[in-house]
Amino acid sequence: MAMSMLERVATAATMGTPDVVPCAPLVCGAAHRFSGQTYEEWSRCEDPEAMVAGGLAAIEYADMCGIVLLVDLTVEAGAFGCETIFPVMDTAHPNYDDPFIKGPGDYAKVKKINPRETGRMKGVLDQIAGYSKAIGETHAIVGFVYGSLGTLSMMRGPEAFFMDLVEHPDEVMGALEIMDDVLAEYAVAQKEAGAHAVCYDNLYASESILSKPLWRKFEGKGMLKVCDAIADSGALVVHHNCGNGIYFDELEKYGHPHAVSHAYVADDVDSWEEHKKKWGSKICTIGWMPPGPVAMLGNEEEIEEEVKAEMEIFKPGGGFIQSTGCEFPPNAPLKHAKMIVDAAKKYGVY
Repeated sequence: MAMSMLERVATAATMGTPDVVPCAPLVCGAAHRFSGQTYEEWSRCEDPEAMVAGGLAAIEYADMCGIVLLVDLTVEAGAFGCETIFPVMDTAHPNYDDPFIKGPGDYAKVKKINPRETGRMKGVLDQIAGYSKAIGETHAIVGFVYGSLGTLSMMRGPEAFFMDLVEHPDEVMGALEIMDDVLAEYAVAQKEAGAHAVCYDNLYASESILSKPLWRKFEGKGMLKVCDAIADSGALVVHHNCGNGIYFDELEKYGHPHAVSHAYVADDVDSWEEHKKKWGSKICTIGWMPPGPVAMLGNEEEIEEEVKAEMEIFKPGGGFIQSTGCEFPPNAPLKHAKMIVDAAKKYGVY
């Protein structure tokens, strides 16, 4: 008997071998086209029922194995008080012209909030509950939490924030500790709403952004707190990092992930083949199709060839979920998401 989509994801995420490699391009914002909303309306999370309806239609259209509850990376920052700009046809972002944290003294403005009732966090929880009611027994529902380091940098502005890490570490750390408590509660609330797994985005844990010691100092223990809360709640722990040269050893130590969604190899290997050999038997890989040049701009033949090539490396032995290495572009043709799934069905049978 064929496995359900949820069974395939759960098997692969726990390093097993399902009947077919599960596939779910990270279709998030692109689903707004099925919701009857503009991208701006979708981003505001003011009508979770419409968002769920759009996501369900996208899942059915492309025959995806589940959905990740990523709206954008300002959901958490906005809930903590950061002004958010909602472009009509672009991703929401902080108002960098008037940042919430204007100087080192403003880190004290970060206060504990209730994620179950605050801002778009509540909208995400309402969506998870809606998905759980509709497909909770058949498809994978993955919550999403943007890590405290990334969230706080958006509230300050990246350039000034990086300077503060060196020049004002105590002020930064005080705000991060408050955030980590809230994010742990937020992650647990996602599990309680019906998520099977919760994804922690640790973008800064990569060579492309912070050194390993600096990342460890400011986010290591905080990530451990959130990921332990996820595990203790009974959900699977998933990480996302689309940076280059990901610190997989740090993720393993401070996050204990079942799976990592990523676009590039770990910092301690030089190829996907080496990554499979070193990490592929320990942590499930979710990815890693390039979202822009292939998922969005590639033709059917190019998409199929990419899926085939990735399957040849990561399919053997299980522990692989075919997806895009980062969000499926909100303005990409949704038929391309279906092409990815169709190719995975073709080359993913065990």
